[in-house]
Amino acid sequence: LAFALGQAKAASAGYQGQGDTSPHSQVATPSRAGATPSRTTAQSPFHSGCGSPAQNLASAAPAFSPIGSPHHADRAVADWHCAEGHSAAAVSVIAPGGGTGINNAVYAELNQDRAFAVDIVGRSRAPYDQYPAYWPNGGPAPNLATFAEDVIRQGWVENSDCFVFGSRGGQVVLPILWERARDQMPPVVCINGGCAMGLPRPIHWPASAVSFLLLGGRDYFRGNASAEQYIAETKSYVPAGNATTAILFVNEMEHMPQAALLRAVLPLMLRAILKWRACPTRPPRDQFRLILERVNSAGWSGRFMYTRGPGEWAPDVDFSPFHVAQHVFTESELAAS
Repeated sequence: LAFALGQAKAASAGYQGQGDTSPHSQVATPSRAGATPSRTTAQSPFHSGCGSPAQNLASAAPAFSPIGSPHHADRAVADWHCAEGHSAAAVSVIAPGGGTGINNAVYAELNQDRAFAVDIVGRSRAPYDQYPAYWPNGGPAPNLATFAEDVIRQGWVENSDCFVFGSRGGQVVLPILWERARDQMPPVVCINGGCAMGLPRPIHWPASAVSFLLLGGRDYFRGNASAEQYIAETKSYVPAGNATTAILFVNEMEHMPQAALLRAVLPLMLRAILKWRACPTRPPRDQFRLILERVNSAGWSGRFMYTRGPGEWAPDVDFSPFHVAQHVFTESELAAS
């Protein structure tokens, strides 16, 4: 992959105005009513001292009528780009597991990019923020499975251009949304790759799904597996017919991504999956190059992978502060795969 210097887009804006919540799980109804959401500083809890977006969504009044997304029709266009003046892409961040507390500042900065309108869906440590009963040590409703049903019922799938999941959200909520929405599920960034590991129930991963997984070498999700085993196992869960999956493995990443890392890669990951969804046969290599340059220049190391066709992975790319080059597989790695 060739490299080009990516300039971060600076923009002023505020947090997306809040919608209404379900009394069961306090999941906000999408607050989009046929036009680009208002992004004025006066409406932003990040600027007004009103607390975290999750706390603000949790305090909104109950309502149950999903509102059509102004961005939904944009998915059919030939390409997606973040040009000045274009509608902001509706980014829905699933709060349980998404790091919306620790990395709150990163999501606030993402929302200041005019290319994105960010909503935080639900809140961490709510009564439903527990594994369902079919998980070891899981519990009865309300739990993350019933939370996922609320996310579907309240219209977040139809009203989002892309999703961000992390940790338990990727393990429980994303598989349910995939199973229910199938080809209608928007593209996703899955931090920790919870959707690509041994789970209590089968994963109904659509062949059409557009996914970008962010994995950490220091993540406890890795268990006792070597880096090569962890990567190989993760790739094994991607359906053979899927041609729209990318994986970024960062050696230094903890279970909760460091703010500097998430700040560097998340906007580019979102741009990548939006472009890929608009044209599934054309991997967004321009965004991939920018991601590799960003992690390289910031001092991170690891490996990058993506599918270039159904069941066909492009050559893995190693990166570090000193180089970016095609990965050379050892005999043990070939055996693990």
